[in-house]
Amino acid sequence: MKLKELFQAYEFDEVYPHIGLMFPKGRQLRAQFRNAYELLLTIKPVPSKKQIHYQLMEDPDSGEMFFGADDHDFNGPWDVLLGKEVRKDPKVDLSSEEMVANCLLNVVLIGRHPRPFDKDFEVITR
Repeated sequence: MKLKELFQAYEFDEVYPHIGLMFPKGRQLRAQFRNAYELLLTIKPVPSKKQIHYQLMEDPDSGEMFFGADDHDFNGPWDVLLGKEVRKDPKVDLSSEEMVANCLLNVVLIGRHPRPFDKDFEVITR
């Protein structure tokens, strides 16, 4: 499934509680993340052969294992990210809502957002 389709399949309110668990500062930034979600739903995706791949990963600093996608999967403009295929390895134990929340968080924090999101991005990264 393409990232845009994944975002379209869920309401923001289904995803938002997981944002606060993954990014505690996000608990006070509901409006900014809602704006990001709504903006992402309006952007036309650029077709891409690349993918966002969720897998078992190791934290290089602590050596702890976790489920996630590599940061480089989210390095790009939002329209290109929306056209990427999202793939999850069979052993990845993340709910669909957790995966959508993680995608949203990474798109916002790593991806290159459009100008209309500048003010919200500034608040999120302050």
